[in-house]
Order: sequence, then C-alpha cells, then structure tokens
Amino acid sequence: MKFKGVEKDSVIREIGSLYRSRDSSDWNINVNLTPGQSKKSFGVSQIPILSRRRVLNATDQVRPAGFQTDVEIENTRSWHVELIESCPIRSVSRQEDRQQWCFVFDWKNTRYYLPQLELARVLFFHHAYLVRLSLIQKGLSQEFDVQRNDGLSEALVNILPTCTLPLYVRGDYSLRRALAWILLDQSARSSYESIARNQLQQGYNTKKHRVWRFQFEPPPLSGVKLTFRGHFDMKQGVFFVYEVDGIFNLKSDCPSCVDFVDPRFSENRSGDGSATSAKPSLSSEPEIDDDQDPCADHSEIRIAAKIVTIEFVNPIQTNRISKSKTHAGSPRLEGGNTDLPDNTLTEISTDEASNQGTVPSADYDGLDDTSEDTSLYAVKFRLFDEMVDKLMTLPDCSRKHRKIRKLPSIEGYSKQLLADGNPRCLLIQLISKSDEVYALLEVDTSDNKNSLSTLVLKKASSSTDWNECIGELEARLVKRSLVWPTSFLDVVFGCQCKRVAHQKILDNTLLDQDSTLRWAERVYQELN
Repeated sequence: MKFKGVEKDSVIREIGSLYRSRDSSDWNINVNLTPGQSKKSFGVSQIPILSRRRVLNATDQVRPAGFQTDVEIENTRSWHVELIESCPIRSVSRQEDRQQWCFVFDWKNTRYYLPQLELARVLFFHHAYLVRLSLIQKGLSQEFDVQRNDGLSEALVNILPTCTLPLYVRGDYSLRRALAWILLDQSARSSYESIARNQLQQGYNTKKHRVWRFQFEPPPLSGVKLTFRGHFDMKQGVFFVYEVDGIFNLKSDCPSCVDFVDPRFSENRSGDGSATSAKPSLSSEPEIDDDQDPCADHSEIRIAAKIVTIEFVNPIQTNRISKSKTHAGSPRLEGGNTDLPDNTLTEISTDEASNQGTVPSADYDGLDDTSEDTSLYAVKFRLFDEMVDKLMTLPDCSRKHRKIRKLPSIEGYSKQLLADGNPRCLLIQLISKSDEVYALLEVDTSDNKNSLSTLVLKKASSSTDWNECIGELEARLVKRSLVWPTSFLDVVFGCQCKRVAHQKILDNTLLDQDSTLRWAERVYQELN
C-alpha cells in the first residue's frame, strides 16, 4: 500500500479522534506519523489498515512491531472502560492520543489496555464500506432487508437496490460470512450499531467540526481467543495493545445457512457480475489518494492489506443468489466485476464512489477466514458418496479415508471459486481393492463451468505421498481452468490413471439406484 502525501517508511505513532466538518458527512481520523509530516489525518475509509506501529509506504519488508501474545476472553461485560492515559506505561500514557478510550481487563497476572477502535477494526472493519456504514444510524437497515424465521436454520438477506456494498464482497464467501454474522448475530449487530449510537450521544460540536472519541459496546466474546501485538512491560505486568492479529473460537448465533439475494447477480449470464473474478495483479503500485473521491463507473480494485485471521466455531454457509431464485419474473441484471481495467493506474481512492469522482474505486482485502467449514459443502458430493457406498458393496473393496478439500487460491486465476463466490471443493476418497490403494477424485462443478469426469488414481508405490500429489494436481487443475492436467498425471501415474464419466442426471439431485450401481460398476472395472 502506498499513500499519496505520506513519506517513505512512516510509522503510525498515535491514532486520535474522529472528526468531520459540520456541513459535511465525510469523517476523518487524526493520525500522527513518525517522522513528523504535514499529513495529520486520514479519511475513515483507511481505518481497516490503521494500527499503531504499522509502517506506511514501506520500502522493504517490515517486521511487525511489539511482543506477541494470546489472550482468552471470559466475557467482555467484566471489562473496564478507561482512557489510554490511565496506562502505567509512561511512553504510552504521555502520547497525544492518551484521551482515547480503551478496554482494560486482567488475564494471567497481566493487565491489558486494548484501544476500542482496534477491537472494532478486527471485529467489523474488514473493508472501508463497513467503516462508513457503521457511522450511519440504522445503516444496516438502510442497506439490507433481513428475513429470519425463528426456529429455522436458514435466513434470507436481500441486498437492497440502493446498497453500495462492493461487488467483490458480495462474491467473497469469507467476507460474506463476516457480514452475515454482523447482520444476524444479535450481539454482533447490537455491538456494530452501538458505534453510530455512541457517536450521536458522546460526540460534540466545536465551531467548525463534529468531534468524537471512538467508543462502542463489544459483543460478549465468551471463550474467544485474541492474538495481540503490543508493548509489554513485564515489571509492571502491563500490556498495551498495538494491534490484534487474529480472532479465534468465535461463536455465531446465526442460522447455519444464509442466502444473499443480490439484484446485481445472475447465475446464467457471463459478463454481468455473475462470476467472481481473480484478484487483480497490478504491474505498478498506485497511490491511495485520501483526498479524492472515486468514480462510480470504474471496477473495484482489491488492495491487499495485512491479514486479520478470523475463525468461527460454527461457520455459516452463505450463498449469493439472483432475484430470480426467490421472485417470479426475470432477474434484474447489472454489470460490473472486480477485474482491473487498467494495469497502469497511478492513483486510486477507498472512499465511497460517486458520479463526481475522478479516480478508480478501491477497497481493502485483509481478512483470512480459517474456519473449518468443508463440511458445509458435503451436500455437493451426495451423489458421488452414494456411488462410493455402492462400490463398497462389491467384492474386496473397503474405504480407507474421505476428505473434502478447497481448491487453492492462485493469483491471476478464479476457478477455485464457484460463480457465487463459494469455494470450489474436491472430494478425495481413498479406497482399497485386493490390497491395492486407489484415490477417487471428484470436483464440484455444480455451477456448470465445466464437466469433469471422476478421476481414479492407483497408488504408484508405497512411498507415494497422496497429499503432495493431490496438492500439485489441484494447483494445475485451477491453472488449466478445470481440465485434468493430463501431462502431469501421465508422468506421475502413467497408465494407473483412469477417467470415469458420470451418469446422466436430470437435475443434479436425482439418480435412481440402478444408475448409481452402474456408475459404481464402471469405477470398479477400472480398479485393476
């Protein structure tokens, strides 16, 4: 990331209050950099990447600042709210941001001082859109219509036609999941909405500005583990948090499946925002211009940011569907994708796009969802599993191992994702017949992007590393746009690689018992 008007290797020393002109709705945040320079503030759209001691416009690889530690939260309701100036570490309490609010709590004989904005950043502010929306009273209700029936495991989120949620967020399953948690988890939503409420109640007016020291009510976070980096004073037993690297063991009180109904999505036409494109790779490093508005007719550029890891205990499955799935009549189709139209850009902006904007629109991409969620996609392989069950009834066959794997993300390629942005998975079944080991591989092509036969691989030798072989095969499969990599398979497996065509299925859900058995018998014939 490069910021216009910021010197090379500038370190974020202090993060102060939010403010806006009284005749404007655009918020800024005070930030002090080292070395000292004329730029003293950023637009709030930059909050996703603002943490103390981070380096902006770095000229070399930067080692993260501070001591790293993990903390387990019992319940945030027991936390105290104090100003940073109450921190006993003198170098912290004497800084210019000492009047900002932080949470204070004890864990294993250490007292932690956690700036409130930093916790909100990692919980909610995964991209600039969510920062701006948090400052609007009832902002979520203005952008999304949530339909949830008590007692049911599914919910519907209608993305309203006027919603400005970036297209790449709509098509990214991890960002969609984080958004679903904010929208549907009562504690998370109440916490997010407390941001605007606190601004209205605690902010104050000066002659020219509205000023506010960031404050919000966090969700309980019971049992959650947070990974901190910061200043640890061992002698005093005090830890001041610079930034939160990860959130683990996060529980969500949400339906297990959430459908996002998107008026800008069609599952049947190309070139209309239906497919999630590859993350753009820039040949140059465009500067983020904090003082310009982006134009609305440019594609959105995803800016790689320092990763925040999030891990849900009970991850939500989200789907992006067109209006035609839920309403009669033709779906409304609107254009736009996340491909980069120009590879020689010099300036971009992360503010909200407008018709008066002059530079391309961009937003941050710094969320890594490491939740164990492959079980959510098991239903995609139901027919294949039924076939393998039939195969196990044939002579000398037994099952050894079954695993669902997500196809890897490779820069410049997009087939690792389904059209709605969910991960494309591969199911591997290790079986044995007459003491020989075979791998049966099936890829989810439910979006009809390609048709792949079932792959049957015989273990070449006792030293064959299935994980290594399958990993290389997956990468080549993505790069070849869902075509089995014949040359690689010939070199590694030779004649011990077979392809078995699928049975014809009318609606991808129904297959009679005789057809399933015939499929299994054709696979069985290749086990030699």
